Amino acid sequence: MKFFQYLEQEQLDKIHEATLELLENTGIYATSERFLKTCAGVGLKVEGDRVFFPRDLVAKGLAAAPSKFSTWGRDGKYEIQWGARKAYNHTCVGTPFILDVETGQKRDVLLKDLEDFVRVADALPATDIVSCIFPTDIPQHAVVTVQTAAMVKNTTKPLRICIESAHETQFIIDVLSAAVGGLENLQKKPIAYLEISSVSPLSYAEGPGNGLLDVVEAGLPLGIIPCPMMGATGPMTLIGSVAMHNAEIVAGIVVAELVKPGAPVIMSPRVTFMEMGSGLGLWAAPEMGLAAIASAQMALYYDIPCTVTGYSCASKLNDQQSAFEAMFNTLLPALGGVDVLGASGSLDNALISSYEKLIMDDEISSMIHRVLRGETVDEETLAVSVTDDICKSGKGNFLGHKHTFKHVRTELWQPVLSDRKSYGAWAQDALSFEDRAKALAKQLLAEHRPEPLAPGALAQVEAAVEAAIKAGE
Repeated sequence: MKFFQYLEQEQLDKIHEATLELLENTGIYATSERFLKTCAGVGLKVEGDRVFFPRDLVAKGLAAAPSKFSTWGRDGKYEIQWGARKAYNHTCVGTPFILDVETGQKRDVLLKDLEDFVRVADALPATDIVSCIFPTDIPQHAVVTVQTAAMVKNTTKPLRICIESAHETQFIIDVLSAAVGGLENLQKKPIAYLEISSVSPLSYAEGPGNGLLDVVEAGLPLGIIPCPMMGATGPMTLIGSVAMHNAEIVAGIVVAELVKPGAPVIMSPRVTFMEMGSGLGLWAAPEMGLAAIASAQMALYYDIPCTVTGYSCASKLNDQQSAFEAMFNTLLPALGGVDVLGASGSLDNALISSYEKLIMDDEISSMIHRVLRGETVDEETLAVSVTDDICKSGKGNFLGHKHTFKHVRTELWQPVLSDRKSYGAWAQDALSFEDRAKALAKQLLAEHRPEPLAPGALAQVEAAVEAAIKAGE
């Protein structure tokens, strides 16, 4: 299918030129001595704590980045084809709160919630990649290691992991390696991509800088996810923030590719914006979706895989606002050619996780997949001879025709929870979508159990977690 071009080629050229100017003249601020020495060692210009990027090295780095690669589920059944622009769905990462499925009340996320949320995501057919919500009852110096272990134990789907502190990177890799029988297996078929977050504007702190190098050296897929806020940590104009954080992403890609040409990298742009009256950071529509499609077009411009936020909303409830914001923020970049859409299952600007929203977003994802399937226009689908046959036979409808029987089960999208009954049939129980989603969530929590880790792998995962916890004591 042909992707929607929100920005014209000339506009993309201008954003790329702005990116080059920022990297060449303003440069990237960095605090890690290791990162600075590495940059100098691959030929970048380093002056004090700033790294400058000559245009020829930017071009070299971008050209070395692969346009396609895959990540996998730990059982080999799931494959995410990065670069295929299929708009896969991944759950929101890092939400500190959850709506309790029994009471409906907002509360802190606990480790049990993370395990349960991952299990429900594992069961949903149009949820493709699993991220972790943020438990508050685990050692914070080993938080991502514990989260990673909880995910590999509760889903067989591919994972997305955000590295918050570089001191954990090796423990995280140890957990992932243990789950698949060793580092060599993990490198051959990575079950996760690991993201680091540059700090806007134009800064790589010690954690992200060292984390980037650790991931690249380990031979695993690297994502770079800056999150500037328009008017606060980024320019007030949408395009200005897109250009600035494009420079942040490109800087990380260039360093990664100069260190290890051909390293799998992912552009993970996230332009957010501020509600100026309150100072709240918003992940809402429409600017979130507009920035996402603009950023996705820049990824296509460089022919590098891309993930953006899709299912985010500002609504605090599973209501009409959460539905239309999630659909807008998702469908627009999906039509623009994105690989993965994030933040499913989230409310309140990616601060609250919700089982009901996770299930609603799975339904939206299924619709998006139907849209991206595209249409075949040929003799069979045009059905001219079928229409001619019906009209000339005097039958008046297509119900009994063999063409109808052939296509009836494949042509139309089929919902899981959306109501399509007559009003009378619906009125017998008069359940809302949220009612049905809550019931399904409770059923999955009670019944769904993913394929467990082998006993030996589980023991190694637990050992890696124990090592991470002890390292910070």
